[in-house]
Amino acid sequence: MSRRSPRPADLDSELPPISYVWETPNRRPRRAEWDIPDPAAPGRLTPAMRAKLERIVRRAPEVMVKITGRTKDVAHLKSHLAYITRNGELDAETEQGATLAGRSGLKDLQQRWEDDAGLDKRRRDGLLSINIILSMPAGTDAIAVKDSARAFAIETFGDNHDYVFVQHLDDKHPHVHLTVRSLGHDGKRLSLSIGV
Repeated sequence: MSRRSPRPADLDSELPPISYVWETPNRRPRRAEWDIPDPAAPGRLTPAMRAKLERIVRRAPEVMVKITGRTKDVAHLKSHLAYITRNGELDAETEQGATLAGRSGLKDLQQRWEDDAGLDKRRRDGLLSINIILSMPAGTDAIAVKDSARAFAIETFGDNHDYVFVQHLDDKHPHVHLTVRSLGHDGKRLSLSIGV
């Protein structure tokens, strides 16, 4: 009995159509707290819905939080820190409230994060840091933006992760670049699902 290779027509009947192969999974988007009705009274506003409506009516400025990227090695971290500090011209602030001025301050931070990454032998391909932008509407007070960014960083990352942030005022929207070290003091890596 001789074996023969399958004919192209036989392959066509065995393979699913190409549209099925390339179809992306349907994922349900996460619902915001203000979009979830109260199960006991579906027609009534929940406190979260009422707070959202009050902010809209007051035209309260809201911050935009965006994860813009990740650094995987020290060279990438160095170029990112050079960008956000405008090559050392802008001061950076750490989780301890220390100000890093100029390139020498950044070198110390880069060296410390590199040394710590070298101690994490479990993952050679792990992320070194996660980069976030906190942006406010045009005309927002610059001091309030920086204070808000500091409070957000302390509340979200301060207990377990080192970070550094730099404020930019050269755009109509005052914003802060926040770079968070992904390896925490507890030895665990930062999850991107941080609720921002």
